[in-house]
Amino acid sequence: MSESKKIIISGKNLVENEVLNINTTLANNKYFFLKGIVYTPKGETLPNAAIEVFEVDNSTNPPQKYSIGVTFTIEDGSYGISLLTGKSYVLVVYS
Repeated sequence: MSESKKIIISGKNLVENEVLNINTTLANNKYFFLKGIVYTPKGETLPNAAIEVFEVDNSTNPPQKYSIGVTFTIEDGSYGISLLTGKSYVLVVYS
C-alpha cells in the first residue's frame, strides 16, 4: 500500500485568497478521499459548517459549475468526502 499524499493549506491562505488552485497528481484510483478542517477567520474550528461541492466542466467556455452535493463538518470542524479522480472541483463553505 502506498503512502497517501497530503497537501496542507493554511487558514491565512484561505482568508487572503478568494480562490486557490491546487494542482496535484493522484494515485491511479477511480476515487480519492478529500478531508480537511474548516476554521473561522480567528483560527477556531467551525463545527456544523456546510460545504457545497461543485464539479467544474472545463470543456465549456466559460467553465460551468454543477452542484454535486453537500457535506458538513463535525464537532472538531473536520469533514471528508469521496470524489472522482480526473475531475475539477470547487468547494464553498457556509457557516
